[in-house]
Amino acid sequence: MAADRSSQASLVAFAVLLIGLSGIAWRWHQHVFQTPRPAVADQPWEQVKTTYPPTVGAPIEPAIVPAIVQAVVAANPFAAMRRTLPMDSTPGGATPATATTPPVPQFVFKGRINMGTRQRAILEDSAAKKTYFLEVGQEVAGFKVLDITESQVILSDVENHKELVVSLAVPTPPQPTQPPKP
Repeated sequence: MAADRSSQASLVAFAVLLIGLSGIAWRWHQHVFQTPRPAVADQPWEQVKTTYPPTVGAPIEPAIVPAIVQAVVAANPFAAMRRTLPMDSTPGGATPATATTPPVPQFVFKGRINMGTRQRAILEDSAAKKTYFLEVGQEVAGFKVLDITESQVILSDVENHKELVVSLAVPTPPQPTQPPKP
């Protein structure tokens, strides 16, 4: 009997829950489908102008000034040869200081790498403290690689067309140290 009463109570609770959900669904349906929709204007732009009027008397300036466009085109910020110059600390402040020349590269030929038919030279620029892996025809610090052999790399100065031969650097063996005498 107790089981019958608990099952009857759960059925009543379930029925009340279904009635409540039906009432909520009915109210939602009534709200969604019975609410009048806003009228759409024949000319939407006219509605926007009346809703958000433009400020009167404020001059509208063009977004891009032709003088700025010409200055950017003349400066060519993406040019490969473009260098930034430090500003002079004079009272006027707007005149750039003289450009400093980059340090002359001091190449050291460290070795050669063979990758099938392709050869690469390992060049170290001791002035800039950089190491380059170069093939014939590539450029580095204003020099073009003309030839790579086992013992040397031949470079050509792009501006002066002078050849520079960099020989293989032979590592010096470490000198043995003698223990201090007692």
